[in-house]
Amino acid sequence: MPIILDFGCTVQDYLAHFEHLVFPRPECCPLCGAPHTVIGHGFYPRKPKDQNHVYQIWLKRWFCKACRHTLSVLPSFLLRFRHYLLAVIEQVVVARFEGQASWHETARRNAPDGLPSLRTIVRWCHAFAEQAARWSAAVQQTLARQDSASPTLDPFGPAVGPLDAACALLYVATHLLAWAQTRWPEVAGYGLKDRLRFLWHWGSGRALGRLV
Repeated sequence: MPIILDFGCTVQDYLAHFEHLVFPRPECCPLCGAPHTVIGHGFYPRKPKDQNHVYQIWLKRWFCKACRHTLSVLPSFLLRFRHYLLAVIEQVVVARFEGQASWHETARRNAPDGLPSLRTIVRWCHAFAEQAARWSAAVQQTLARQDSASPTLDPFGPAVGPLDAACALLYVATHLLAWAQTRWPEVAGYGLKDRLRFLWHWGSGRALGRLV
């Protein structure tokens, strides 16, 4: 099980400043809940990539002495089970769902040299659409409790009309980030292109599981 941490940096910054990164030790095991049982368990390599580069990075690992499970620390610019950076995947799903681009147009915009492949692009979008309704409901519940004036709670929906689940998640993720920026200074500089990175970090703390 990964622990998602937002280091507030890109993969390039993570590489450049790795020796100075701080990995907070969990006070309790997120799996079994036992307090003060988590110890360091070294690092392991991972090779995320974008359209042009493969990056060799190291990920922190913890071990719980109570339940005997290993916990990985995953930077928020990475997703579980995906080789590509979240920023690459976000460009694809935004083009497909918000931009209403065809499959081939989505690939042309985001994979001019054939990487990622069209098959991979289709797989990402289908996975995102499958998870979207559950994630969108969780976001709306939070905004209903914390920001009753949020336009995502308008019973008539956005001015453009009803949205499918994937478009709705991108829409509510924008408003979740806007609300978060009024509460947490560390996300004040986030822009629209960072909304899924913030959503992924936010949702991991609520055990929402896979995003894509």
